[in-house]
Amino acid sequence: MKSYCYVVGAAMVLFAAGGSASSIEATGILSEESYQAAVESGFTAEQIQQIQEMPDFSLENIQEEPAARSAVPFSTSQKNQVVAEAKRHLGKPYAWGGKGPNVFDCSGLTRYVFLQVTGKNIGDYTVPQEKAGEQISVDQAEPGDLYFWGTKGNTYHVAVAIGNGQYIHAPNENEVVKVNSITYFKPSFAVKVIKNNNDNNSKLVSYRTHLQDFGWGSYLQSGQTSGSIGKAKRLEGIQIKLDPSISGSIQYKTHIQSIGWQVWKSNNELSGTTGQAKRLEGIQIKLSGEAATKYDVQYRVHSQSYGWQAWTKNGQSAGTQGLAKRLEAIEIKLVPKNTALPAGGKPAFIKK
Repeated sequence: MKSYCYVVGAAMVLFAAGGSASSIEATGILSEESYQAAVESGFTAEQIQQIQEMPDFSLENIQEEPAARSAVPFSTSQKNQVVAEAKRHLGKPYAWGGKGPNVFDCSGLTRYVFLQVTGKNIGDYTVPQEKAGEQISVDQAEPGDLYFWGTKGNTYHVAVAIGNGQYIHAPNENEVVKVNSITYFKPSFAVKVIKNNNDNNSKLVSYRTHLQDFGWGSYLQSGQTSGSIGKAKRLEGIQIKLDPSISGSIQYKTHIQSIGWQVWKSNNELSGTTGQAKRLEGIQIKLSGEAATKYDVQYRVHSQSYGWQAWTKNGQSAGTQGLAKRLEAIEIKLVPKNTALPAGGKPAFIKK
């Protein structure tokens, strides 16, 4: 089974070829010329119908978000380099089968970007690119991951995630390589090609939480989940520390049931309570000193009734206030300065 990136007017689609479309009349967005090309390529009636239903990628229907064009500072992080490499090709024209460096189709762009950054050929079209890493949900995608559209094994489009729900892709023959948002055209799933522990940031921050009925858990590291999910247990306290190699400190304060916001704590001090059966409801975390000039601290919480809330960073509030909802789990990570936040989740902070 082989897949092809096929362009029809303002719609781009990649299909697994098979069957015949010879009995289909040329209707809708398919011109006579495009219809003949589809028949010759072996598209089925179902595939032709999918082409008809593809969203319009024209400039009139998609508003590009200018902020996404801002350059990503150089970092040793390969995932940041993937984003930077993808941005380097913004504005280049689309060409069916184009694999760079001057023209691209959707899978040609992603192939070229990863080849330049990692030296790895992730595949010539979307289906093999699905197998280039670990499949994850759209909400779990981070900058440098891949977004896919379609069912696994029969995907028809691929793009590079760049954070904040945005991606860079080569849409169709009437467009150039550009930025778009999942709020307009949501991917079906994502793939993590470069694992987080390859970024050498996984041991920069450690943390542990005090959990109802369980007490203190073990120290976990960058991006790991501390607490519990699906057990209806409250977080009661937290300790956070930086790796000794980092100059500076990490500070944090929590919002506690019937107490409110505590004062700032730092460098592995306890924030929250133990032995008082009081839930944590919100948290703020920030860096100071040299650490704050080199890194951002990103974090998200899993709250009662809301589940995972969106990632936030650098002293902003996460969780809830005034709603009597417990924090149940937290993830924290240090990333190079100005790294985009991962997309997805309910608002990072919900206040009554």
